[in-house]
Parts: sequence; structure tokens; C-alpha cells
Amino acid sequence: MTVITKKDEKIAATAAALGENFSPDEFVEKFKELHPKDWEKIERNFRKHERDTKPGKSHPMPEPVQYIKNALNVWAGKRK
Repeated sequence: MTVITKKDEKIAATAAALGENFSPDEFVEKFKELHPKDWEKIERNFRKHERDTKPGKSHPMPEPVQYIKNALNVWAGKRK
């Protein structure tokens, strides 16, 4: 299941808005600014996973900030 649609395009647009040298944390903040509805969707999806997971078990979705950082890393890896 895809949490956000057109993820690569949105990651690319966010990176382009920041220019060349930016930190992962700056990227997360810019993503929130440019794509607030997608950010809400990521948070909502994470909370749903948290609710649906039995106590003592883990679920596969990382925390929202880490989710976006991972998406950035995957996107950057595809560009090489």
C-alpha cells in the first residue's frame, strides 16, 4: 500500500525547492511545508499502524520523520 501518491515526484520537488546542500531534517521540514496533506496522511497511517498492532509487537512502518528520510534516501539512490 502506498502512503502517498506520486512520492518520487514530491520528493524531487521538495529537493529542488531546497537546492543542493540540505540536511535530512531540513528536507522533512520543507516536505511538511510543501505537502501538508501528504504529511497528515503519513502521520494518520502511522497512528493506525500503532493502534492495530498488538502490545509488545512492532509494525513495519517507521515513524513519520524517518519515513520521509527513508523516501529521500531511496529517491537519491535511484538518481545515481
